[in-house]
Amino acid sequence: MKKHVIYILLAIIGFVASCKKDEDPKLDDPDKRIAAELATKQADLLAAPNGWRATIYPKGGKGFMYYFKFNADGTVKMLSDFNTSTAVAVAESTYRLKALMRPTLIFDGYSYIHLPADPNGSVSGGSNATGLRSDFEFAFTKTTKDSIYFDGIFNENKFVMSKLSAAEEQQFLAGALKPLMDDATAATSSKILFILLDGKQVPVSLSVANKSINIAGKTSSAFSFALDGLELKSPLKINDYTFNKVYWDNTNKQFYLMNGTTKIVIQISLSPLPLEETPELHTQLVTRWASMQVNMATMPDQSNAFKTAYNTANTSLGTLGNAGRYIEYITIFFNANSTINFQIRYRNPSNPTSFFNADFNYTMNLNSTTGVATFTQLGTPSGNAATIATYVVALRNYIANNSFKIAYISAAAPAGAKVGGFLSQNDPASFFYGALVQ
Repeated sequence: MKKHVIYILLAIIGFVASCKKDEDPKLDDPDKRIAAELATKQADLLAAPNGWRATIYPKGGKGFMYYFKFNADGTVKMLSDFNTSTAVAVAESTYRLKALMRPTLIFDGYSYIHLPADPNGSVSGGSNATGLRSDFEFAFTKTTKDSIYFDGIFNENKFVMSKLSAAEEQQFLAGALKPLMDDATAATSSKILFILLDGKQVPVSLSVANKSINIAGKTSSAFSFALDGLELKSPLKINDYTFNKVYWDNTNKQFYLMNGTTKIVIQISLSPLPLEETPELHTQLVTRWASMQVNMATMPDQSNAFKTAYNTANTSLGTLGNAGRYIEYITIFFNANSTINFQIRYRNPSNPTSFFNADFNYTMNLNSTTGVATFTQLGTPSGNAATIATYVVALRNYIANNSFKIAYISAAAPAGAKVGGFLSQNDPASFFYGALVQ
């Protein structure tokens, strides 16, 4: 009898417990929660009827702008300022949303967004294997009325998308980026630039190829293109001035900055303006700087006079031997005995793995007060220098027939390079420059 009572009590307790369980609210199904969150993010992407303008500034340098138009079927149309072709040719690729640690937007078809991250350096413009260390998978971090903010999954680059107006979208689709990019290149390439601040000329370096701008060698930023100029990764701050954007004057074909309501035009100078740095460059040759490398491929803004001498020498060198030869770059070595080695590194195109160095030696007569130097050939060329001496006479004469002020300058060069300039005192428009090496 007792056993029957016990069984009845257990049955009652179980029934009550089951009833209580049914009355308790259930936790949401995790899969349903994730699906709902991704659906919300998808709705956010589609909530820009005129598309998005997006920017990314890869860790490897430069900045890039994108136009995106997301579709519900998982396709996305895009343009980019990566180059002048991607600025006009609308590409279509695919995207998807996935729940990783956070809801994530993944561009899963190779497209314009992948170009800066391409491991082929000749494609990305960065290093082989890593490209520019850009991203193409992005975690959502914040959504506002007009913008969506992301973090790159692999390289943690910030990625921001902002809604476009109907007029802005039409400008992008009409190819407005390309003429701006072409005009910007024409306005800045091989140009020595400056602005007037407080009545004083302040040098500016603006490189469309490197997507960078520098003022006075003291403040710099990567940039991406906008419809009305350049968007900066970070503000340019110098003295009491702060500039948040670089604007484009399409009528006068020039860039300008804004200080409140005052327009500060980026102007062209005949020759580079020495940077105000102490100690001055000419006092640091040998002790701080062992050499200076002049590479026309990465430092294109040389003067026309130097380009003429360089190209004349290179063309002549192309007639040496059956296959000819070509200059790869020039290095000037500063020696403690007031001499320099003007070293021309050249190659044989039929044997691309080998190279040759030709050293032309000069005495350097340097005025320690003004920083102006003259150069006189020292001895007779020997070895490889003797072999190519008559072919590169235009370069040799350029060095010997000019006096140069040696100074730090601001000019287009690889990111992080400290630039030294040789500014002709015979012709204000004649100069050359290179990256200083310790």
